[in-house]
Amino acid sequence: MEAYNPDDQLASLKHWWQQYGKALIAGVIIGLLLLGGGNYWRQYTIKRAEAASLLYENLLADLQQGKLDAVSAAAAKLMQDYDATPYAGKSALLMARQRFDAKDIAGARTHLEWAIKNASEVSVQHSARLRLARLLLDQGESAAALALANIKNPNGFISEYEEIRGDVLLAQGDRDAARRAYQTAIEKLPRTSSYLQALTMKRDNLGPEKAP
Repeated sequence: MEAYNPDDQLASLKHWWQQYGKALIAGVIIGLLLLGGGNYWRQYTIKRAEAASLLYENLLADLQQGKLDAVSAAAAKLMQDYDATPYAGKSALLMARQRFDAKDIAGARTHLEWAIKNASEVSVQHSARLRLARLLLDQGESAAALALANIKNPNGFISEYEEIRGDVLLAQGDRDAARRAYQTAIEKLPRTSSYLQALTMKRDNLGPEKAP
């Protein structure tokens, strides 16, 4: 059995340190930086979300008081500076409605298109898409409206998309296809929905499907 030699152990340690010491220090520094950066980013994200939330609350208060200029300014700030927060998409929907009520169809369309492309919440994206399809249909742009309604991933909005598809197809004169779309919308709607009767009336008003 070899005798324990402190000098050999020290020499071995020095050799190891020369070979791996710098990498070890670099790894520790990188780890600390990543940890600190992650904490900073979380704090930064939280602060931005809080600021956006407060700005959106003020926007709603101004909306109730009829301060439309303040609403427009707050919405623009949310969409420009806080576009990654859910409040930006909601603000775009509010602005689209405000523009529509003011007969500014082009402005309403612009805000709806922004929400479709930039809203962080999928539900807001679908709401904007459905509203834009309805707007385009009302403007006589049935082909563009149908393109918006023919979405591959409607998620929980199948009934809404099928209804607008039915409306567009009916406007284009295809009553049978419209009836089928309304039927699908009915089937995808919860049985307890208060809108079931309205959809059923839309379908029934078209009469029976023509025989092939």
